[in-house]
Amino acid sequence: MSKICFIANLFPSKKDPSFGSFVGKNYLQLQTQGNHIVSKVVIDHRASGFAKLICYIKFIASGMYAISKRNYDFIYFHYLTYSTLCLIPFLLVGKPKYVVNIHGDDLVGNTTIHKVMGFASKLILKKSTAVVVPSSYFKDKLLELHPWYDKEKIIVSPSGGVDFDIFKPTISPSPSFFTLGYVSRIDEGKGWQELLEALVLIRQSHPHLISKLRLNIYGTGAEVDELVNTIANSDLSSLVTYYGALEPNLLVDKYSEMDAFIFPTHRESFGLVAVEALACGTPVLASNISPVNDIVIPGKNGLLFDVKDKNSIADTIVELLEMAPQDYELLSSFARQSVCNYRSTEVAQHLENELKKRLLP
Repeated sequence: MSKICFIANLFPSKKDPSFGSFVGKNYLQLQTQGNHIVSKVVIDHRASGFAKLICYIKFIASGMYAISKRNYDFIYFHYLTYSTLCLIPFLLVGKPKYVVNIHGDDLVGNTTIHKVMGFASKLILKKSTAVVVPSSYFKDKLLELHPWYDKEKIIVSPSGGVDFDIFKPTISPSPSFFTLGYVSRIDEGKGWQELLEALVLIRQSHPHLISKLRLNIYGTGAEVDELVNTIANSDLSSLVTYYGALEPNLLVDKYSEMDAFIFPTHRESFGLVAVEALACGTPVLASNISPVNDIVIPGKNGLLFDVKDKNSIADTIVELLEMAPQDYELLSSFARQSVCNYRSTEVAQHLENELKKRLLP
């Protein structure tokens, strides 16, 4: 059993269970493996403007205090940028053992904060005991950006995996319509614009198919108003329903109600929602990008389309709609089996074993 100081700038709460949900899952899995969290420093709510600045000042101060107590075997950070700011002073006077769990944008992001944090991030990586990344794709990306980093320190752990006791088929899709489902942020880079444009193309080219198609969209984000306006302005209101944020306890039923889950993302660190949908027996249509194309196997558990390409998305949806029933059943029947390697129990045990290899003296 290890004593862990846990620091993360995103963490779920009862008021906002989707805020850093994977971080919360990882926190519980570390405890389930017998570890003791001696300090927990997290931000568990969204903030903006001056309130966000004050929140981060308090967060960094609390992180520095927790690190200074040295009552732990190692520190577990989530996110390479913001969360590790509290560590920098201690790198100048000692060498605490610490692990950094990288999520994606904190490694490859191009925002001002990522550029400003560039030097600090290199220092933090250089002195780290280990780094956890969500996919082999990001392991390769880390080594591409920082070829000097010791690859033996890198642990690939797929975002906590999926609880197969929870994510399983429950409700059969409605026979009245062919239902596509989108569960993701309504933000730049998530591909919702191309998805709606693809439906317009299908309506023009295959009017006989569009009448039996429905798209249900779940999620929230910075582009919700734009989404709602696009649905109305494109005359898609009879085909597309936007439901807003989806409560976590409703995910399984919503995945099961879908005939197919559609994932038009432009970039992804892992693709956990695709694994969740497949675990519920729902085939997935997804962008042909790494690491999503490690999860979705064309003709086996879903289909792939070209990223950012409305024509390719439209063609893929039509292909599924025109698919012979027995071929669709093959996709559906293999869906759950195809993601067995992502069971949360196995993922948690693998992470624990890999941490022990790198942290035990």
